[in-house]
Amino acid sequence: MTRLAGARWALVLALVAPALPAAAQVPPPSYASFSERLPCVHRIGRCFDATIGGKPVEVIADKAEFEKLKVLLQALNSNVRDVHWIVREPVLGALALEVETRANALGLPLVGDEKEEPDVTVYALDGQDLESESELVAQQSVRVNGQPVVTQQETLTQDFLPPGRYAFAIKYLGRKNWDRKWVFLTVAK
Repeated sequence: MTRLAGARWALVLALVAPALPAAAQVPPPSYASFSERLPCVHRIGRCFDATIGGKPVEVIADKAEFEKLKVLLQALNSNVRDVHWIVREPVLGALALEVETRANALGLPLVGDEKEEPDVTVYALDGQDLESESELVAQQSVRVNGQPVVTQQETLTQDFLPPGRYAFAIKYLGRKNWDRKWVFLTVAK
C-alpha cells in the first residue's frame, strides 16, 4: 500500500490535478451500488474524473469484465475492492505517480471544487518492491479530545513505479464532500 503526500511520493499517494481532458465520464453501470438521488454516497467514483500518467481513467462498463477482474484482484490482494475503473493503456513508470483529478458535471454541485490534494493509496499487485519510509501523520478528520489522531503510514521515497500491475484508491476531497475511485492499471518501463 502506498500514499503520496503533497509533492512527496508515498506508499499512500496524494496529488493535485488542475485540468483534465474534456471527455465526460460515464457513471458506473447498473451492477454497481449507487443512488440516483445521492450519486456520491456509495463512494464508487461517479463524482470526479481522473487521469494517471496522462492516461484517462475509464469506467469498467461490462459486468463480466468487472467480475473477472474482481476475482483476480481478490487473489492478488484482499484489501483491493470495488474496482469499477481502469486505465486501459500501460502507463510509463516515470509518469505513474502523476494523478490528476477534478469534479465532473455530476459531482461538482455535490462534492464541489477540489479542497485539497487527493489521497491516493497505491497497491503493488505483483510483489514490486517499493522504497518507502515510515512517517507519522496527523489525521485531521479523526479527533480525540479535540486533537487529531496520529497514524503511521509508509511514504514512497522514489518518484517512479516499477513495471507491473497496480490498484490505486483515489480519494477526491472536495469543498462540500468526497468520493473515491478504485482503479486498475499496468505500469510499463
